Amino acid sequence: MRTLLLCFFLLAGCASKPPQLIVSPQVFWPQAPSLNQTSFDFYLLDQRSNMNTLVIYRGEYSKGYATANDLRAELEQTVATALKARGASLSNQSGRTLTIQINQLQARVNQRPLDHVVVNRVTMTVLVQHNGNTFSKAYSGDSRQIAPLKADIAVIERELRVLTEQVLTDLLRDESWQTEIRG
Repeated sequence: MRTLLLCFFLLAGCASKPPQLIVSPQVFWPQAPSLNQTSFDFYLLDQRSNMNTLVIYRGEYSKGYATANDLRAELEQTVATALKARGASLSNQSGRTLTIQINQLQARVNQRPLDHVVVNRVTMTVLVQHNGNTFSKAYSGDSRQIAPLKADIAVIERELRVLTEQVLTDLLRDESWQTEIRG
């Protein structure tokens, strides 16, 4: 009986923990007052059809994992800070609205016996509403890596964060939505 319990505890200790994926992007945007004196409502919505940020495929089987952090809140804080640094006043009393939708943000890993393939995809849409008019534009990016042996979650996390930062930077630098929000 003791041997059986000892074996059970040893096997339980060997069980692997599920991956802890944290996506926490930062935006490095020049602090120029391009949105100075502009007041608007700001929302960031997570519209992903699949809330798993990491999906690992092993042959016929797949397992999905959500981020350990609140991805929507993290991105909303990052973008709000960047907008304020550009001089924007974010309020809930404005007739202008800037909405950023996360349409896809996912890393797909195909784990094979001797190597793995990681495909990252990030897609976001910006919507500007002002005086009954709506402006929308989509931004996206993807990346692909092939590496030997088992996938490293830290590397996947870093690559997905960098891709998310690139898409956010492209979105924030685009003058088209800024022209619309200034009205």
